[in-house]
Amino acid sequence: MSASNRLIINCGSSSITAAVLSSSGGSLHLEKLVSESLNYDLSNDSEYNNALAEGLKSIVRSNGLSGKATFIIAGHQVLTKTIRIPNVEAAKQAQIIAFEAQQNIPYPLHEVVWDSQILGDDGVETEVLFIACKTSTIDDFCSMVASTGLVVEAISPATILEYNALQFSYSDATEDTLLINVGARSTTLLFSNADAFFVRNIALGGNSLTQSIADSLGKTFAQAEEIKRKFISGGLNYSEDDSGAQLLKSSADGFLRRMGQEVTRSIVNYRRQRKGAAPKRILLSGRGSLYKGLAEHLSTSQKVAVELFDPLKEVILDADVDSNPEALRLSLGEIIGEASRTVNPDAAGVNLLPEAIQSDMRFAKKKPLLLIAAACLAIAPWPAFLGLKSQVTNLESEAQAIRSATAPLQDRQATIQENTDKALALRESIARVEGLVNSKVNWIHYFADLQDSLYQTKDVWIDDLEIVRDVSKDGESSYEVVLLGQMLVRETAEGNTNIDQAALSNRIRELQAGFESSEFIIASKEPQISWANLFQGLNVLPFKISLIVDPNKPL
Repeated sequence: MSASNRLIINCGSSSITAAVLSSSGGSLHLEKLVSESLNYDLSNDSEYNNALAEGLKSIVRSNGLSGKATFIIAGHQVLTKTIRIPNVEAAKQAQIIAFEAQQNIPYPLHEVVWDSQILGDDGVETEVLFIACKTSTIDDFCSMVASTGLVVEAISPATILEYNALQFSYSDATEDTLLINVGARSTTLLFSNADAFFVRNIALGGNSLTQSIADSLGKTFAQAEEIKRKFISGGLNYSEDDSGAQLLKSSADGFLRRMGQEVTRSIVNYRRQRKGAAPKRILLSGRGSLYKGLAEHLSTSQKVAVELFDPLKEVILDADVDSNPEALRLSLGEIIGEASRTVNPDAAGVNLLPEAIQSDMRFAKKKPLLLIAAACLAIAPWPAFLGLKSQVTNLESEAQAIRSATAPLQDRQATIQENTDKALALRESIARVEGLVNSKVNWIHYFADLQDSLYQTKDVWIDDLEIVRDVSKDGESSYEVVLLGQMLVRETAEGNTNIDQAALSNRIRELQAGFESSEFIIASKEPQISWANLFQGLNVLPFKISLIVDPNKPL
């Protein structure tokens, strides 16, 4: 492998893909490509790390890979959060980002490795994409890579890399685009326009459909995965009146419906937060994009053209790359996005390799120069050494004089510290006042989220809304929104046998899930449903839903 080549390894949820690429004159050349599926129970998250280690060792050993490599980790392993900070000079951005991020992530900042990407700046506020991964996960990953003989040069999250691939492969496109990468565990939605981009990751992927098939057919997860693959590839023969086939189709339809709802919700949130236009086209990526009817369903629900994303439009394929071009287009988006950073200085990207390891790597590059400097110092003539010794004596005298002069200043340190503590206390008081002001705006946004969920569910309304606030002994506050409402049941209820309680419960839980999707809500309690009305012949179903409000965004 020449020095100009880059080894990039994408560690996905279900497979590992390694590629060797070179760049020249603004173009990319794919010289080598190998891929291997991970052998583990996809429904058991605890088996992923062991399967990844075995898969990586196998692919390195079988293909003679060595040297430095850039690794791409799956989106489900990272925490992605969009935050806004005041417009400040670049030297202060990292400190402001760290402060704001700590208020918006569920882990202490010292327990994660993080980096950020600027999304946009209107002169008043800067929009930042904060990406973090738990330090223990990164440390385990680096140890695993070290056991294979490779050297970790950088760790990139897959979340934003396809934005680079989109800019590289569709450089002449200016229309608003939504790129959807349907993975095994999660789906990434990337909104791109002429000015910036926006990323949202949702916990809905191929494994969700597999689990639905397993539950419907009474199969194990592995058996359901095999059935799903045959169903997608068209290799599953069945008749339309087959009950198993109907259950399979029902699971697939449910997956498509959920995906469509999440896409619609994401577009609404994007347009509301960014005040941007709706996407003019949708591009599909990832193996999950092969699901039957997914493109057609999204095209119908969003009323825009839907097509497969082709990250290889501007990539030269080596003759040794013997693979299915269609499969390459679905699985190489992140790798092309990472590789294109070498030809596009404005490309997006973050590095989750810990600073300590990066420092060791930078030091390793300087070792030859340090050895030369050490040799030069060792053979320096003695007269120079004596001159330096005299200078050291003079400097020690000056240092003693400085220590004497600074002694009175040290006495003032306690006063300075006391004033600092007072300033911090005042800042906390100001922050609480600002929180009260911001809560007024929060109510406006929250009622919009509430209205959107009611509209999506239909035939449901809210009779009463109550805020329950509680302060614990240690001074921490908790907030709950209690909603009392009713759902219209259009079927006539003349007895318990005519009431599909499961279906009605599911509708109320879907409404509850819609309420939970609000940025102001972090959890909810089990809904309370009063069935007495239906058993008495009434066509309304009262319910009570208690939502727990994010204390960092109180109402």
